[in-house]
Amino acid sequence: MTAGWTVLVCGDRGRGDDGAAVVAVERLPRRLRAEIRIRACGQLEPDELVSALLSGPCLLLDTVHGVAPGTVVQMPLTQLLSGDGPSPASNHAVPMPIVVGLAAALGAPLQCGAFLGIGGSTSNVGELLSPDVAAGLEDYVAAIVAHLRVRGGVRCV
Repeated sequence: MTAGWTVLVCGDRGRGDDGAAVVAVERLPRRLRAEIRIRACGQLEPDELVSALLSGPCLLLDTVHGVAPGTVVQMPLTQLLSGDGPSPASNHAVPMPIVVGLAAALGAPLQCGAFLGIGGSTSNVGELLSPDVAAGLEDYVAAIVAHLRVRGGVRCV
């Protein structure tokens, strides 16, 4: 059961690997997509994260730097506070540690959220997914599906 999930999708499909999360969500099973709230946010803002977390469990998707292209990364949202390790790659208006920190300061229950990313390398306008990311996309989609299904009963509000 996946009821209650909000999935925040960062990235731009027209910028190579930066669009991997968008492509992954498009490849989720239709039935699963119908059971979750999907919000395309491009550049994540603190109020979007607060709103999502206050409405129930939240999964944040984005391409990441700091790992090999095509590698799937999973971590709790609280780990994004430090800025250590793999970092979300989308061109966020505010750096991700600050976005997550502001969301926490505004009362968002970070323990109700998780981050799933895929390592990327290219992000130029007009590029397609790099071969490594395209090859890792099936694993990324499977990780998203597994996360939503295994943790579908979580209630955070």
